[in-house]
Amino acid sequence: MRGGPIVLLGLAAPALANALVLEKRDSPAVLTVPVIQTRGVSNSRQVSKRSSTFDVDFNSNEMSPYLYTDQWWLNFTLGTPGVNFEGYLDTLSNGIWVFEQYNIYCRNFTICGDKYGYNSTKSDTSKVLDEVFKYDYSGIPLEGTLVTDVLSIGDTKLKSIKFAVLEERDSWNNSTENTFGIGLGNASTSSLPQALVDAGAINSAAVSLWNGTALFGGVNKAKYEGDLHTFDIVQGNSSLKSLRINMDGISINGSSIASDEFPVATNFDISSTWSYVPKSVAQALNAKIGATNAPDMYGMVNFSCNAVPNDTTIAFTFGDLDLEFDLSLFISRGDLFSVKPWIDLDTEGIYNDLCFLQIVENTGFEGGGGILGSNIITQIYSVFDLDNEQVSLAKRNENDDAADDIVEISSGKDGVPGAKKDSDSAGTRVGGNMSMTAFVAATAMLIIAF
Repeated sequence: MRGGPIVLLGLAAPALANALVLEKRDSPAVLTVPVIQTRGVSNSRQVSKRSSTFDVDFNSNEMSPYLYTDQWWLNFTLGTPGVNFEGYLDTLSNGIWVFEQYNIYCRNFTICGDKYGYNSTKSDTSKVLDEVFKYDYSGIPLEGTLVTDVLSIGDTKLKSIKFAVLEERDSWNNSTENTFGIGLGNASTSSLPQALVDAGAINSAAVSLWNGTALFGGVNKAKYEGDLHTFDIVQGNSSLKSLRINMDGISINGSSIASDEFPVATNFDISSTWSYVPKSVAQALNAKIGATNAPDMYGMVNFSCNAVPNDTTIAFTFGDLDLEFDLSLFISRGDLFSVKPWIDLDTEGIYNDLCFLQIVENTGFEGGGGILGSNIITQIYSVFDLDNEQVSLAKRNENDDAADDIVEISSGKDGVPGAKKDSDSAGTRVGGNMSMTAFVAATAMLIIAF
């Protein structure tokens, strides 16, 4: 793992809630900001490393392996004079919130800022609003005060951004982190993408994600192959909108997984290390690869590493799009419930032949629907459009050294010329050389190696 930059493609024009158009410019505006990603569980089992680019330590959460999560962190400052903080990007919410000074949730002073939390009385540019912030964050009740102040991310300064300052609660179970929501929801603050649009930093609330990289306001055409397929967001089992589309199938070596669950409403969650599917899909998937043991309480099934040939492939189907990978990308070695994940399992002979699939049964979230975690999101090219509530997907170009071909995403009516309905879904397919409708989970640009 290593730190990397966030890249924001900026335009001064106001945003329009219409379809998005890709526009080639000779000198697109680019702003860079340092970003860090920490990962709780990885195929390499490397949990704590020092960045080769930024002199920072990565810390994992010591908790149940089921709860290990990826964290995509960015550095930012709040107020005047500015106070340094760290916050993470979140695709499951659209809110922005930070800790108040000395909040009991501050697990260490780095997360809480160099002044141990935000204090509006110490900022010359803060304004406390006569509004109360209340938000149900996946079952975690958050409460606080709404404030406006100056926010700086790298060279980008937002002169008056509205965010919540979280107050103390009675239980650590209600804790969260400084958060920049880049998804959909009903928070009473703007998402980070919308805040960037309102400040004129980018033209449209849209972002591309690929291989641990996020690009605000643009698409890098050199980083995907073939066509971008565009799909409408679906409702799913939750009453709240989120970055969720239908998955139409999964196959192993070209043979489809038999399940009546498809299509499965599937969320994009960059903070989840693994991916999750409904029970019947998980059962059929495990049977297909010869994992016959009973699942544990977390839906995980252990199996012999020799049970799966090295050339086995897995494909995820969305409409007409099949995204195919080596299955080995989603297999980890070792029993994480018997061995702490930071131990070098190669030296633990007893566990050398014990593997598990990182696509497991969803035991509760979203009513048991699907979740695309970072292990899949980093392998594909996706574009999120919050304004139009759409997502576009393509096969990622595995040549990471391909020269950038970045184009801005501009607002415009009927911005997808030549797009045609995908025959198998409500989405549309966009040719690689055409304009496209994008789907935003807005994050600026992260460059992270796994």
